[in-house]
Amino acid sequence: MQQLPDLGKHAAGKPDPWAKFRGLIWWQLVLSIAPILLLPIGGAIGGAIGAAGLFANLSLARKQIKTPLKALAMLGVALAAYLSYLLIAALLYNLLNG
Repeated sequence: MQQLPDLGKHAAGKPDPWAKFRGLIWWQLVLSIAPILLLPIGGAIGGAIGAAGLFANLSLARKQIKTPLKALAMLGVALAAYLSYLLIAALLYNLLNG
């Protein structure tokens, strides 16, 4: 029985950090990366929320659903990430500044 190659690893057996992005269409890549742009804006909090949005969008991009619904869902995740960051930042600002 022939063993199938693991596409998530390099030839040397090391994990491929870009494996989750391979095979996606350009608009799926753009929508997947959009939430992580919170990292330079929001620091650790923005980065954590952005990373959660990135992985959620990567998961949605691989699902077998119709393209318009997939695009709307991915846009919704990106929008939810930005709104979540703004809400958490506003709450922290109010807590720290009374």
